Amino acid sequence: MIPKIFEAVTALRPGAFWSFTDATYSAMSWLEPEDGQTKPTEEEVVQKIAELEYQEEINEYQRQRAAEYPSQPDQFDKIYHSGVTAWKAEIKVIKDKYPKATMDADVLQTRKDAAIFDLQTERYTVAIKRLELDAVVASDDIPATIEVTTTDPETMESTTETVNNPVIVKDTEERAAAQAVVDATPQPVIDSLNN
Repeated sequence: MIPKIFEAVTALRPGAFWSFTDATYSAMSWLEPEDGQTKPTEEEVVQKIAELEYQEEINEYQRQRAAEYPSQPDQFDKIYHSGVTAWKAEIKVIKDKYPKATMDADVLQTRKDAAIFDLQTERYTVAIKRLELDAVVASDDIPATIEVTTTDPETMESTTETVNNPVIVKDTEERAAAQAVVDATPQPVIDSLNN
């Protein structure tokens, strides 16, 4: 079965070119198509997944009907021997047993809202865990700056420059991104985790 994220992205951006290293949003590589479609946001994707799952539930009546309908040869035989009215009566019993279902706009919106809430909860939890880790700071073992030597391939001349330690820079960036997630998290999400 194709993971829901594939179905969601295909539904949101038909004809777009993208790939995954695994079935997660963060693993999506977006290839700009000729028609200029942009990568859907993670929020759009989780809402579309919620919609597709709801539609799948709604379509259950079709699968139930199909399982109980007589085979096509049997249906043609019924029409031939008993007429269309008798065939319709037999089919109507099954249709009445499994009535056609449609999406309810309020239920759909509730499911989309829940998908966003779950996404925000997941992001907040990951951000909090990241912030709980000790910050990487300059010490005897970790210098604040390092020297980087580069060589020009044409002239073969080497230059050395002092740069901020990439390990500290990366840690600082990750901590800032995590703090931004925490700051942007709605209070009801935070409250749900603290109960």
